[in-house]
Amino acid sequence: MNNKELIIKFINIFKKKNHLINLVKELEKGESGILQTLFIYEENYHKNLTPGDLCETQQLTSGRVASTLKNLEKKAYIKRITDDVDKRKIIIKLTEKGKKIAKKIINDISTSIDKMINKLGEHDSQEFIRILNRLYE
Repeated sequence: MNNKELIIKFINIFKKKNHLINLVKELEKGESGILQTLFIYEENYHKNLTPGDLCETQQLTSGRVASTLKNLEKKAYIKRITDDVDKRKIIIKLTEKGKKIAKKIINDISTSIDKMINKLGEHDSQEFIRILNRLYE
């Protein structure tokens, strides 16, 4: 099989209707990642994040984060709160609606990965992870 045929096979796999990219239609680029990050930090670490923290964790520019936060706020997924200690500092918190959708995204991704692992089996799953790590090195 030549490279062109392999490329077409990859494209067809990633275009499938139920691919992770298509999970939540109303979210725009970057919004899902920010919602997931906020949820994980709030739920697992009990830590509040600032826009600067999101720039760092998501490896996005401050302009991109500001634009994304504005969109998420319009959709009522987040709220901006002034820090009690440092009034210059803004904390980003998920609303109940934001928590619900972030949890759905994380659960859907976990379910998809679990299905993939069950389909591939342990050996092939480990091999797939090895290959992905090699690609991202």
